[in-house]
Amino acid sequence: MAKDIDWDARYAADPALWGEQPNQFVRARVADAEPGRAVDLACGNGRNAVWLARRGWHVEAIDISSVAIEQAHQRSERAGVHVDWEVGDVLAWSPAEPLDLVLVVYLHMEMPELTGVLARAATWLRPGGRLLYVGHSRTNLTRGVGGPSNPDVLAEIADLAGAAAGLRVLALQHLLRETEAGTAVDILLDVTTWDTVEAAGNPDPGHLKPPAP
Repeated sequence: MAKDIDWDARYAADPALWGEQPNQFVRARVADAEPGRAVDLACGNGRNAVWLARRGWHVEAIDISSVAIEQAHQRSERAGVHVDWEVGDVLAWSPAEPLDLVLVVYLHMEMPELTGVLARAATWLRPGGRLLYVGHSRTNLTRGVGGPSNPDVLAEIADLAGAAAGLRVLALQHLLRETEAGTAVDILLDVTTWDTVEAAGNPDPGHLKPPAP
């Protein structure tokens, strides 16, 4: 996350930071997924990790803030679910075994670091696994509200496309998110491995067919 922020102090000042509910875009894209092993990188105080655990996922969750991790642990206890919480640096952390899902939500670093984290995290996926990133878009600075003001830590389509090299891109898009202050512009990358490509005889129904001869 942004290095100029004291995250321990911020979480201590507002234990309800980010709210109780999971991110709406995570919920929309993961709700129907078959539970497996997941990691939530930069998990904050645990709203997405607890939601996954309640849906049957085995979840590891890592954040640099010890205060956030303690709050997250309390949240999982209240929910009656188990999450493997860990204080750690996402630049150095790696899993002990392959994963079905890597979740990265509102992690903001300068682009070489962020794209490096995403590319490295993709190597942790088992065949058919997915990596899902949601963040504030750089476009939000001119067309949206809220979020970081430093453009160097805000991703755009080209940045995330580079991080997805060698992977099957399921979605790479801007998303509009309504807030009390107005509309925010987020960005999403959803990728998977190439191990589970559908047979060529079952094309996307939206695919444009060439005209008949």
